[in-house]
Amino acid sequence: MACTCRPGKTKVGPDLGQAFAALGHEVAYYDYDERPLALRLTPKQLRGERFALRVTQAQNQALQRAVERERPRFVLVVKGFLLDAASVACVKASGAVIAGYWIDDPLDHERALRLAPAYDVFFTNDAGSLGSYREHGRARVHHLPSSADPQLFRPLGIPRELPVAFIGTRTAGRQALLEQLRDFPVHVFGPGWRKVRLDGGIRIHPPAFGEMTNQIYNRARINLNIHTWVGRGTAVNLRLFEVPAAGAFLLTDWVDEIADYYVEDRDIACYRGVDDLKRKLEHFLARPDECERIARRGREHFLAHHSYASRAQRILDHAADLLQ
Repeated sequence: MACTCRPGKTKVGPDLGQAFAALGHEVAYYDYDERPLALRLTPKQLRGERFALRVTQAQNQALQRAVERERPRFVLVVKGFLLDAASVACVKASGAVIAGYWIDDPLDHERALRLAPAYDVFFTNDAGSLGSYREHGRARVHHLPSSADPQLFRPLGIPRELPVAFIGTRTAGRQALLEQLRDFPVHVFGPGWRKVRLDGGIRIHPPAFGEMTNQIYNRARINLNIHTWVGRGTAVNLRLFEVPAAGAFLLTDWVDEIADYYVEDRDIACYRGVDDLKRKLEHFLARPDECERIARRGREHFLAHHSYASRAQRILDHAADLLQ
């Protein structure tokens, strides 16, 4: 597994690695975000224009050494935007099959289009981006939705004392929507929010990661989700899997892929536009029993259909002919 492994970074790689291990495969990790000691100790004022290039070169060389050391049969790179075509070719030359999993479509799609041809097989988190890959001659690209770790995201049985909670990095679109919810008791957690002012009933809190994220999901009567790519793609973000896994209630903006994963108003709830969001907030804040019923069904559905084990098996199925 070539992925980020440090706390505070995306856990998709380690979670998939655990799923492969549960399926009976031996898994080794290469953290491409880990810099050599000399580069980590270089003060910012001394880094200069070539520092980023030195980091990229070091990470690519480290991947090649890891492949030489481990001699893997299959290498999965989760995003890995700093890994160049020469490193991918080196993996192939060792006899390994190499797959890429791009988890930032549709927002970071152009970079994925440049990277995809180097891989034996490529996966995208956004089904709506498949047409673009094919238009650009990237034939062996498949859709792989996200998931969540049910050992981390789980019910805690604690009071739902937060009426509404939103967890996510500040973006202009998210801020514009939240600014229209001043009449609601919304608690906001995430990077960037302390730089802006949100009036009314909105309360800003420090960012939350890992176990703290699960605690907030469990503390909230309503977990609000706002995608960052509304109007640009069909993909669902991690909240669509983390919140149901936590046994919590999710109210999310509608994107097209939701219909492939959940039944609306049975497993999760959705809104379409700010006026509908306000109506839904009023409705569900007044009906906590309905929120709990949907939350229970959402968790049951997640566990039955959206585990990382199912995602890992899907990767292996698409690479099966290459691994023969």
